[in-house]
Amino acid sequence: MKEKVPLDDVLSILEEETDLEVLNRGKERQKCVWEGKEPDYLPLLVSEAIPERNNYPTYNLEECFFSPEKMLYEQLWEILGILQGKSDAVPSVRVNFGTGFLVSVFGLREEVFPDKMPWIREHLTKEQIYRLTPEELEPVCEKGLLPECKRYIQFYKEKLSGTAVRIYLPDTQGVFDLAHLVLGDRIFTEFYDDPNFVQHLLTLTCYVYQKASLELKSWIGESSSKGYHSGNLYMSGCGVRSCEDTTTLLSPNLLSRVLPFLQRSLAPFGGWIHFCGDGHHLLEPLLKIPEVKGINFGNPEMYEWEDTITKISAWGKVYYGTVKREEKESLRDYFQRVLAPLKKKGNLIFIPSLHEGETAQEAIALWHQVQDAHFHK
Repeated sequence: MKEKVPLDDVLSILEEETDLEVLNRGKERQKCVWEGKEPDYLPLLVSEAIPERNNYPTYNLEECFFSPEKMLYEQLWEILGILQGKSDAVPSVRVNFGTGFLVSVFGLREEVFPDKMPWIREHLTKEQIYRLTPEELEPVCEKGLLPECKRYIQFYKEKLSGTAVRIYLPDTQGVFDLAHLVLGDRIFTEFYDDPNFVQHLLTLTCYVYQKASLELKSWIGESSSKGYHSGNLYMSGCGVRSCEDTTTLLSPNLLSRVLPFLQRSLAPFGGWIHFCGDGHHLLEPLLKIPEVKGINFGNPEMYEWEDTITKISAWGKVYYGTVKREEKESLRDYFQRVLAPLKKKGNLIFIPSLHEGETAQEAIALWHQVQDAHFHK
């Protein structure tokens, strides 16, 4: 007998918690920031803990990978927390096949685990890659995990029809991160041994990133330059995310060879950039690219806030994410410090770090109070 996943139960709870007025207001505030307009308040994205989660079954990552029903069910608990938080977050979910999703187009297979995200352990040889052309990768959307992703998206759309929950893109990574996954660590020495080969590989990954993203967005039903992401984000004039984790390892000289491919990959969309680790040397070169609309750090504690947001604001871009909070810093002092470098209500979509016992409603009320004081001096 097939196990019954209580997906419909969670969808009913979500319906009860949905406040369209709050969601539309949050979407409008985020839209204003992306478009360089001043909202009534800079958006704050927070959620509440969901104690009732303990009353329902859980499914591990391996189970979710092979079941669209279980995958959607597990993500909807986070969405419930967002809806109960009543902040400016705009709820969305995705088909999550891990970082190796797009390199499956190249014939590579992920290893799937119950307790961690899927991972690519195999790579193509240099000779195999040299034989590939963009034309030979077609039809991109019939290769690898793409057909399965389409099936999952169709299931999501059926189940979410009539709800306020949107669908966002699977993990498409970025041009250089994809190239690293396809070839492995050898890519770093190939910059010196055979730079033409690296250019060839980047041409291929750029093609797959762009072609797949356009098709995926059409399956979801959103335009190329708008959309949703990360469970809480709305984007306007910005349609995709590009991950540049591996790119942080490049010297300025090597970076200059990669950035044109990044720029080309974002051309139909506009996109925001995510990277973990220390990417100080990446920040300004990325901000100079017109197609880059925003920045998100995986390790915000590595960046001095005032200097960072001043640079981002000077280039007219958006910082989406959190800012490190000092251990004994009060919530009011934290908000005041975050807002201090800003000359206007712009350039920031903020995910605060809240301490235990601090509620979403308390944070929202205080965030507005501090903004009223800061911007009306």
